[in-house]
Amino acid sequence: MQKYISFHSDDRFARLKLFGYYAQRLTTSRKVRRLATRLTIGWLRMRYGVSRLAERRFAATEAMRTKGYLSLGSLLSQEQCAEILGYLRDKQLFASRGGGMWFPMSAPPNGIAIGDYALDTVVNCPHIMELANHPMILALASNYIGYIPTITTMGIRCSFPTDKIDEDVQGFHRDSEMGSIKVMIYLTDVDASSGPHVYVQGTHLDRIPIRLRRHSDMEVMCKHGGGVRITGPAGTAFAIDTKGIHKGAPPISCPRLLLGIQYSLLPCLIYQYEPVEYFGNAHFDSYINRLMVKRRLDHPREAKKVAPVSTMRE
Repeated sequence: MQKYISFHSDDRFARLKLFGYYAQRLTTSRKVRRLATRLTIGWLRMRYGVSRLAERRFAATEAMRTKGYLSLGSLLSQEQCAEILGYLRDKQLFASRGGGMWFPMSAPPNGIAIGDYALDTVVNCPHIMELANHPMILALASNYIGYIPTITTMGIRCSFPTDKIDEDVQGFHRDSEMGSIKVMIYLTDVDASSGPHVYVQGTHLDRIPIRLRRHSDMEVMCKHGGGVRITGPAGTAFAIDTKGIHKGAPPISCPRLLLGIQYSLLPCLIYQYEPVEYFGNAHFDSYINRLMVKRRLDHPREAKKVAPVSTMRE
């Protein structure tokens, strides 16, 4: 997971980035945001060249522009999901949203609703980097945002049944990043009682408020008629525009394991990026993956465990 930048940081550039993040939050007009996006894309094309990915037309993009979410079907087989679970079984989760402790998935501490795996665990997990760089996903992200995407967040999160929910992600909310799309993949079976993602279609077209607030279930029901609950077996994938109102419902019957990958035009200004070593043999586009993975160098076979500060939002 990526760390949040703090105003108390000694790095002046980091504080300047954080100022820029809050400055862009003041831009709530959709027309101004679209203009800013077009100017950014123009600058990227001048600096890096025209995106071949963006030249490919993806028919489903327009449907997502209308609804704000898109079903991607099954992108992982049951066998692949089982392999991922086997890899994660002896790895530690970090309760970055409650207590700051490490624990195994099989024994969450009392009252802990959410645990996140460290970024080095995520990028070295079987099938994850291949999935993050799936040609269909990159084509969708490129068409939606208008240029070669940059992976700006990547995380695997486990949500546990508990009486205490995490209002930040398990309550209805919006995200404010400009030029972003998030792809989510269930790594365990998800039904109505095991923490489905809920998306309020069409709300990504609303004017973004300056102050991002939480929305109660009753408010969403009264104003929008509720949201679409996305369920499916392990391997089910979907994409969302996170400017729309959404949440990860708290699981009731069993834990839910979710992979989330965000693709953006530019690095998100609120995060402090610390790329990690990738020990696999596959090779991926260095521009797309530059914030997550270090350039390939000689390295030891063991990754250093770094406690994640959770930035993964649903």
